[in-house]
Amino acid sequence: MHRTSGLNNGTSHHDLALIYIVLDDRSHIHLCLTAQADLGSCLDKAGIENSVPKTSTWTIDIQPWNSRVNPVPSAVAFPKTEEEVSAALKCAADAGVKVTTLGGNRSFSSMGFGRNDGALVMNLKHLKHLQYDEATGLLSYGGPVMISEAAKYMWSGFKRTLPHGRCPDVGMTGVAASGFGTLSRASGTVLDNIEAVRVALANGTIVNASAKENSDLFWGVRGV
Repeated sequence: MHRTSGLNNGTSHHDLALIYIVLDDRSHIHLCLTAQADLGSCLDKAGIENSVPKTSTWTIDIQPWNSRVNPVPSAVAFPKTEEEVSAALKCAADAGVKVTTLGGNRSFSSMGFGRNDGALVMNLKHLKHLQYDEATGLLSYGGPVMISEAAKYMWSGFKRTLPHGRCPDVGMTGVAASGFGTLSRASGTVLDNIEAVRVALANGTIVNASAKENSDLFWGVRGV
């Protein structure tokens, strides 16, 4: 067995490398635990429903659609209002944690859980809504609304339809930029037809964006 020289305590460079790796892992674990504690405390103080590793429903709250890709977040927030979304974003910023949103939880790469460990997951289940305005012909939706729910709502209530993909259990937010279906060649995607969005910025500010208001942000959201 080859041994390296220059160490008077009988420890090889390979052994030292192993020690460094262990120390680095411990440091990473410490940082993750600190982020979890800071986030949970901040979310509690803000009165936001949340789940952390000590929560009884934790394993259910972080269960991805694709069990092969299962990143572990620092915490999961369940905001019920725009104000709570804003407060949760500020908590994440203070803790130095990235944020991801979870809608319908149907992603092959578990993007709703951040894809990497340590994110704050913003579960949007309480912000789910569907509303069609017959006067303007505009559909407003948010949260984990599925394609099947939107299509059924529009057809059964108003005999109208909208461009969407063909898989019924995909979320409308996720399918906005893709998901081709029967009307795609004629009408494009959801984002091709969108009129306005309401966006939570990284600093917690909630703004509207359209062709006439915050147009740069609207351009970025549409990806055109």
